[in-house]
Amino acid sequence: MKTIWIDALTPKQALLSIKIMEEAWKIGYKSIITTREYDYTTKIYKMYNLKPIIVGKHGGEKLEGKLMASLDRSIKLAETIIGLDNKPAYHISLTSPEGVRVAFGLSIPIIILSDTPHSKHVNKLTIPLADILITPKAIPKEEYRNLIDEKKIIQYNGVDELAWIRNFKPDKKVLDEIGLSPNDKIIIAREAEYKASYYNKNEKPVKMIIEKIVREFNGEVKIIYLPRYNDEIIPNKTIIPKEAVDTRSIMKYAVLTITGGGTMARESALIGTPSISLFPKQIHVNIWLEERGLPIKNIKDVNEAYEYALKVIRDPDKYKVKTDDIIKEMEDPTQVIMRILKGEGG
Repeated sequence: MKTIWIDALTPKQALLSIKIMEEAWKIGYKSIITTREYDYTTKIYKMYNLKPIIVGKHGGEKLEGKLMASLDRSIKLAETIIGLDNKPAYHISLTSPEGVRVAFGLSIPIIILSDTPHSKHVNKLTIPLADILITPKAIPKEEYRNLIDEKKIIQYNGVDELAWIRNFKPDKKVLDEIGLSPNDKIIIAREAEYKASYYNKNEKPVKMIIEKIVREFNGEVKIIYLPRYNDEIIPNKTIIPKEAVDTRSIMKYAVLTITGGGTMARESALIGTPSISLFPKQIHVNIWLEERGLPIKNIKDVNEAYEYALKVIRDPDKYKVKTDDIIKEMEDPTQVIMRILKGEGG
C-alpha cells in the first residue's frame, strides 16, 4: 500500500488531515500524520482516537524562538521520515515550512494547500518548492504569481472547511458537557492569532467585544471562549471548556460566532450560524461565501462589529441561514487531492 505524509500544525489542519486520511484509505493509500506539540491540535486527534507523530513545538512570539524551533523540528522530522519503512508517495501540508523542507530534501513530491495569500513569510518558505498548489477559486491566481508557476496551481469551487462540515451531524450532548442547553443564547468566541507573523501583537479585538457584550447582557448570553494560547488573558464571565470540545456542534446551537481569524467564521457560516471575523486583512474566501448568501461578515472595526453582534443577539432567527442548497454545489480540497492520488491530475 502506498503512503502519503501529512504535516498538520493547527486545529484546522488537523481536521483536514483526518478527512484526507479517511478518503485516501478508500483508494488504497495509508497516511502518516505528523504534528507539533500544541494542545488544541493534539486534542483534535484525541477526539478521533488517533495518535499522530508529535514532532517539535511552536516557537512562540519572538523571531529567535520561531527560527530555533523550526530548525529543530526540521531535523527531527527528517529523522522521522527517513526512518519510515517506505518513502511517502506525496507530502501534503498547508504550508508547513519544516514538512516542505524535509520533503524537498528527500525528493518527495509536494502538494500544498493554501487559502492564506496574506501569510507572506511562510508562503515564501514553502510554495516555491511545491509540485502542486491547491487553492480555492475565490483567490486570484495572481496572489501567488511571484511564488509558483500558475500551471502548477489547481483551484476548486469551495473552501477548505467544507471538508469536515458537509456531512457533519451536531450532537446536543456537547452542550450538556459544558452545562448549557439549546435554549440558551450562546456565543462562541476565539481571539486573533496574535502571535502569528502577520498580526499586530497588541490587538485583542475579540476580547474587547466580548467584554462589551458581557456588560450589556449581564449573564443573559452564555459565552464560550476558546483560548488560542496558554498564556492568553481570558475575558471575565466566560465559559472555558476544560477539554477539547466539538465546536461545530456548539456553533449549530449558538446564535453567533466571533473570531479574530477565518476558520471558525467559515465553519459557522457553512453550518448556518452568523459569524464575525475581525481579521485585519482581506480574506477572499470569506467574501466569496458572503456573496453566496452565507452569514459571514468581515468587520475590522471593533465598534462596528459590536453593533452587528447586538443585532444578531437580539433577533438570532433573522440571521440564521439554511445552507444545504448553497453548499451542495461546492467542492472541498480533498476531492482535488483524491483525483491527484488516483492519477487524474486534479
